[in-house]
Amino acid sequence: MAKEKIQLPAMSDQMTEAEILSWKVDVGSKIEKGATICEISTDKVDMDLESPYSGEITDLACEEGDIVNVGDTIAEIETEEDSLLGSIFD
Repeated sequence: MAKEKIQLPAMSDQMTEAEILSWKVDVGSKIEKGATICEISTDKVDMDLESPYSGEITDLACEEGDIVNVGDTIAEIETEEDSLLGSIFD
């Protein structure tokens, strides 16, 4: 198992930040890769943000209404797969 950070991705070249409108998961939620984890609002559009990993949400790093920058960690997930570096050094 590996703990991974879910970061706010840039949805366009001009996007620098987004507001977390609502969380669709809670700490302890088990989700699949591609599942919606939150709804965000950029300067142009509101959209769902999907998880890049399958696993269990272990932390929500921000609250609804928070403005987060591209690249900031918004959540952490315990994945069912070993991390690449972890498997190299085991």
